[in-house]
Amino acid sequence: MIAAAKLLPELTGTKSPGKTSVDIQGLLLWLLWLGLFAGFQGGRYYMANRLQEVGIACALLLFIVGAWRSLFRLPLAEWRRWVLGPVLLLGGIMLVSAVVFALQYRGNVLYSLFSAREFLLGFLGPAVYLLVRCGLPLAGVRRAVWLALFALMVNYLFFYATMDLSAAFFSSDHTVSNLVTFDEWRGFRLKPPLFAIMLALLGGLYVLTQSRRGLSRIGALLLVLLAAYIWSIVQFRSTLATLLVSVLLYPLLLAHPGQLRRLVLLAPLVLLAAPYILLLAAEHFLNADGGSIRLMAFAAALEHIPSHLLLGAGEDSAYGDSYQDIVAPYFYPSDLGLVGVTYKYGLVGLGVYLVMHVKIWLALYRANMGARVSRSGGDPLLWGCLIFMTAQSFNLLLNPGLAYAQGITLGSFAIALAALSIRSRNASHNELHIANSSLKVEMLMK
Repeated sequence: MIAAAKLLPELTGTKSPGKTSVDIQGLLLWLLWLGLFAGFQGGRYYMANRLQEVGIACALLLFIVGAWRSLFRLPLAEWRRWVLGPVLLLGGIMLVSAVVFALQYRGNVLYSLFSAREFLLGFLGPAVYLLVRCGLPLAGVRRAVWLALFALMVNYLFFYATMDLSAAFFSSDHTVSNLVTFDEWRGFRLKPPLFAIMLALLGGLYVLTQSRRGLSRIGALLLVLLAAYIWSIVQFRSTLATLLVSVLLYPLLLAHPGQLRRLVLLAPLVLLAAPYILLLAAEHFLNADGGSIRLMAFAAALEHIPSHLLLGAGEDSAYGDSYQDIVAPYFYPSDLGLVGVTYKYGLVGLGVYLVMHVKIWLALYRANMGARVSRSGGDPLLWGCLIFMTAQSFNLLLNPGLAYAQGITLGSFAIALAALSIRSRNASHNELHIANSSLKVEMLMK
């Protein structure tokens, strides 16, 4: 009862004496770190990724605490947008896909719901927004993100050095064999937490080029070196190419508000080059390891999509008929890009995905523009997320990453960080306007 009494003031938004507030903030940041680490698939190398369930629990707990505290502090419209909005979006995706699969293939709704549980990681971003709006320091959130990125890369290198990759690749346990890929010129490669590595590399490069603080630059250099070493292992050429193109385009099109208009002038050139780019991408995609199987999977998806065009096939599960039983043993929608998304969620799901992708990109673009002109300067994490989302746009057709755990985690956090940055900038402008108005009144009175 005493412990509950100490916790109650903090949860309701009132202050209590002592170190209770600091202790709770530390606990919330630790839960955030764990949620990010698990959401970026840091636990995929052991216990069949059971750590993801812990990450989901952290995301839900943070969201519940944030929703409760913000109920007493935020305007009702803002609370509804960041509490009811995510519940309806994420809950709707999970429930509709589970019901659709159950109706079409006599599956179990509960099993399909559990199969779609990675969408619950999407509550991490709204939780961050709500908690920061209620007093959780944004600087602490940023530190938790940087530490999670560092831990994810060290975690990957540890298992790369200690795991028997050949034995894992030929393992009869699919949760183990799926961790390793193989081709003749790159050999056996352990699959990395790719999205976290991209963000660490981009954010680290930004700090190296913009920060004047020695300690920050040393930490950024360590992140960049770790990320570069992992890139030398996995050698994902298409991902690296889109990343480089996005970085090169930034000073031309995205660094200043007026530059985006240049896209109108470049649009005809892009349309002319699009068929050649798509042809090269398809050729690379199909000539990669397992390309012939992917081609058959694409054909099977296109054959089945018309029979459930609007809402898709739904979410399967491991405890009943799966896509491999329904379509073919080699059929995995997650390997088929937007075609796979259309197969699972139909045209409605495809539309929701594209709308969310554009919404996140635009929020990051606006926030990055505002951060650049503010007194505090740019934000490395914001810039990294913007470049990441730009790279994802180039690779959207074949890699809709926001539909799966790593992308859900990053996209959710990115839109929350962008919203917090925009709100902070607007609040600073309002304070400056009020201060100027007060100064003018004082001068007139004198």
